[in-house]
Amino acid sequence: MHAECPELFPDAQTVEENLVSTEASLRQLAQIIELAKDPRRVELPPSTLAIARSGVQRRIPPAKLMRFYRLGQEHVWQWMLARITACSRSTAEQATAIELATGWLFAYTDGAMQRAEQAYETERDAWLRGAAAARAAAIEAILAGRERDHQRASTRLRYNVNRHHLGVIAWAESAPEDGDAQPPLSAALTALAQTITAKTTLIHPLGSLAVAGWLSWGRDFTADDIAAAQRADRPLDLPPGVRVAVGEPGQGLDGFRRTHIEAIHARRVASLIGPHADTLTHYRNVAVAALGTADPELALSFITTVLGSLADNDKTTRRIQTTLSAYLEENRSRNRTADRLSVHPNTVSYRVHQAEGTPRSQRRHRHPRSPGGPGHAAHTARPGPTPAARTVMRTQFTLRILSRSAERM
Repeated sequence: MHAECPELFPDAQTVEENLVSTEASLRQLAQIIELAKDPRRVELPPSTLAIARSGVQRRIPPAKLMRFYRLGQEHVWQWMLARITACSRSTAEQATAIELATGWLFAYTDGAMQRAEQAYETERDAWLRGAAAARAAAIEAILAGRERDHQRASTRLRYNVNRHHLGVIAWAESAPEDGDAQPPLSAALTALAQTITAKTTLIHPLGSLAVAGWLSWGRDFTADDIAAAQRADRPLDLPPGVRVAVGEPGQGLDGFRRTHIEAIHARRVASLIGPHADTLTHYRNVAVAALGTADPELALSFITTVLGSLADNDKTTRRIQTTLSAYLEENRSRNRTADRLSVHPNTVSYRVHQAEGTPRSQRRHRHPRSPGGPGHAAHTARPGPTPAARTVMRTQFTLRILSRSAERM
């Protein structure tokens, strides 16, 4: 048995434990045969149950434990057959003995395997609940700033917090048909980890439709690592209906916490944008919008006041918004903007002029370029507010306009 299943006998202690368990099981089988009991209804000896439970902590797959039973059954049957053959006084007596022994042995083994599997699964469920609870408590302590011991945190999480981390949030807009969103969400984090070649992954459920994750590496993540997940020619392979938000890389406990918070804000902005959001939202690309929408009501008022009709959500206005945003990012170069958007430079000029050509009758408010500052940038205002989900996503665009307007004054 030791030669057939060496992973079950890593040291002398486990050898002794299995000897005690095997002897107890054989004595129990002999007693069942002697008293003509039902072999399927007998409880396992305590020493055998203890081995099944300890297999969980030792991370022994249940298939390995079940193989031990099958090998034991084979050895016992060969021993019994040899003695039945030697002691039988006639062929008929031998056949009857073999039939009875076979029935008892196979029934006992079948019942024992069922009870061992039940004991293993019960222990595994309890162990996983305890491990998950401990991990959740450790993550909560880090995120709340209470945990400052790197070594203790790493031990509790079974994840090295001293490494470089990338915080990730994966979420589903709605529950899948089978009702369990956790497998596709975990698959999304695995796909991202493989794309950026992260070394280790820590996954933490955030309810039924979202999970948080930390991807780690021994070295710092680079812009190229994250860009690999956003390449147009090789898009990230995510399950249908799943989106991902990532923070900025961070190191140690502080980086672990900060990158997670950034991923949460990136997810919030992506949710506000709605169907127009990318499959993967990087905090770096929406940082200004995240900061500007921390108070949605105030952000809504600010956007509708500053942008006016440019905050509309119709197709034409969205095209102007996209062009003007790219125009500002390209430092007002219409040629670079045209290359970026694959349009003619004259088209860029026309759309920019459309954005700047709002009638003065719509310009009802003025905002200072800095608190208490003497300069003002004139912008348009519209009579009524637009829905938050349609206008909050324009905060980054608005602040770019304001900053560029201030530079020109």
